Amino acid sequence: MRKLLLILAVAALTAVACGPWLRTGGPYSSTYLDFSVQLPDGWMRRNINDHLFLTRDGGLLQNILIERVNVADDLTHTKKKFARGMLAQEAAQVLLDNFRSDEQKQNFKVLSNAPARVDGHHGFKAVFTYRNEDGLPLKSVYYGFLEGEWFYGIRYTAAQRYYYKKDLKTFEAVVKSFHLGAAGGGKKA
Repeated sequence: MRKLLLILAVAALTAVACGPWLRTGGPYSSTYLDFSVQLPDGWMRRNINDHLFLTRDGGLLQNILIERVNVADDLTHTKKKFARGMLAQEAAQVLLDNFRSDEQKQNFKVLSNAPARVDGHHGFKAVFTYRNEDGLPLKSVYYGFLEGEWFYGIRYTAAQRYYYKKDLKTFEAVVKSFHLGAAGGGKKA
């Protein structure tokens, strides 16, 4: 009984610390992460530390992640680091090495890596595939750019068979609506 109570207490604290799932739709801004964006209708969102996580049918089927990483921070799976003034393609190589070095991403393959603009910033667009630990084939599109001491990334990941094509246009609309600065209005976080 004590173990059950302990497990329930930890679960409750985790839910409070990570925040609740909220239905999305319309303008959204984060003063903490310093961006604004238009969120798709009918999706669910959750703010977790330095990123915003969105899904429609479940995080394993499809998700959009908007994140901000300080260039001084260590990345999880690589010793490479972002640096102020780094070219967009250099930042792309750091990011892709971090994914490639993640043991949970099996058969990691970069399909494309090209320059792209996000909110007028020079950045990159990388498309890659991998299998998760359960063998599910996933496909991701990742837009990223550096601004001062911050790296911003907007990623879409979905199961390749059905969900990837289904929500790709929704993701591209999110990317087009992304703006640095939380003054864009909308719901605050």
